[in-house]
Order: sequence, then C-alpha cells, then structure tokens
Amino acid sequence: MKRLMGLSAVATAVLLTASPAAAQEGGVTAKDVARVLQDKGYQAAIGVDDEGDPKVTSATDGVKFTIFFYGCNHGPRCTSLTFQAGFHLQGGLTPEKINGWNRDKRWLKGWLDNTNDPFCDMDVDAEGGFTTDTLGAYIDTWAEMIPSFKSYIGF
Repeated sequence: MKRLMGLSAVATAVLLTASPAAAQEGGVTAKDVARVLQDKGYQAAIGVDDEGDPKVTSATDGVKFTIFFYGCNHGPRCTSLTFQAGFHLQGGLTPEKINGWNRDKRWLKGWLDNTNDPFCDMDVDAEGGFTTDTLGAYIDTWAEMIPSFKSYIGF
C-alpha cells in the first residue's frame, strides 16, 4: 500500500509541475521555432534550405539571421539547429581576428568565408527533447551576443 501511495504522489507531482512549455520529444519543428521567436517579438519566416530541410529567417539588432535545421530525416521534427549570421566587410577579416573571438567567447563561434567575410554560428542540440523556455533562452543568448560580435568585427 505504501508503494502504491508513493507512486501516486510522484504521478501527482509530475502532473502539477507540467506546463505549456513541456518538453517535446525528439527534436523541434520550424513552426515551434517561429512561434517562440514571434512570442518574443521577432519576425519569423519559415522556408526551406538547399537540402530540403526547414529554415527560419529573422533579425535582431539590425542583423538578418537564419536558423538551419538538421537531423530532420525528411520529417517535421529536427534534432539540432544552427543559428547563423553573415557580415560583408570591405577587405574582410583576418583569421587571427576571428580566432581571437573564438578563443575568448563561448556561445557564438566565428568563421570566415572564401572572401574573408565573417560569419557567426550557434549550435543547439534538441535531440533529447526541448522546451519552449529552453528555446527562448537560446534565442535570448543569440540576441545578446550579436551586438558584441558586430562590435568585435567592426560592423
């Protein structure tokens, strides 16, 4: 009887702590991402990338960015995301400069394209489940780091 009561208490506790931001098993959809962006006041447009996977475009601090989806297996739920923004700089940036960013910063990673224009990425793993609160926190981190990246590269 004690064991049954204990299980009942655990089940009740789980039900009481569930929220609209409950975890989504097996990844995230473009609609999920667009909705969270819009709930935070950002514009969001859903599209498809060159591989046929979903993508969401938006902007923060005057910078357009794209969220690319990976591990979709031709379905709506994808197991990881990459936030990405690119910046055209006259003359580009040196590898030493972008390496300095990567050495000193944690969330956004910088790289240079074939004309030495800087890009920044932020990878997100959603394979084990995801909440809207967690996604919102990643969006906030991205939005907080973009001004720093812009300043660092002189954009």
